Amino acid sequence: MNLYVWVLAIALAVAALADWRAVARGQREIETLAKPAFMVLLIALAWLLHADVVSYGQFLLAGLVLSLVGDVLLLGDSDVHFLGGLIAFLLGHLAYIAAFRRVPGDGPIWPGVLLVVLVVGLVMWVRLLPRLRSDWREGAPLVLYAVIIGAMAALAWATGLWVVGLGATLFLVSDTVLAYQRFVGDLPHGRLVVMVTYHLAQVLIVVGLLRC
Repeated sequence: MNLYVWVLAIALAVAALADWRAVARGQREIETLAKPAFMVLLIALAWLLHADVVSYGQFLLAGLVLSLVGDVLLLGDSDVHFLGGLIAFLLGHLAYIAAFRRVPGDGPIWPGVLLVVLVVGLVMWVRLLPRLRSDWREGAPLVLYAVIIGAMAALAWATGLWVVGLGATLFLVSDTVLAYQRFVGDLPHGRLVVMVTYHLAQVLIVVGLLRC
């Protein structure tokens, strides 16, 4: 890696730590800056690692940009902001799916694929389908989102790249905790768990796909 990549990697770590500290301490002003800064730096890092020269890298960049949009929207507290963030991340997951389908991998890592399918299926059966039956307007978007992110995580393991699979699984964990916080109740250090797993997920997906 060249000097610019190392500088961006260090800046990325600083932004992540600043955001985690801000979330843990409830420092909203710092979080408002550090959260999008992390994704801006990660997009720049992916570009420096030549993501733009391969087809799956171009979809990766699209997914990262959509994640940045989602991050900014989720900084708001209203239902409109949440819905906008949900849509942005949904489109981002579709971009990641397109990227994973184009990766020349070594064959699926089946234990990872099956674990994701079983966990997502269980969550849908226990939590989401009852909500869909009781209120389809609220339940339908959640079921759709669960199907898309589940497919994204399963296809990540199907690339044969365990780093990508681990990253996508952490993304699944992050979104699951976020949904629990939003619709069920608070978890101890829940917001911090969401951000730590989310940041690690994005970095692992980038590193795994670009194999730096």
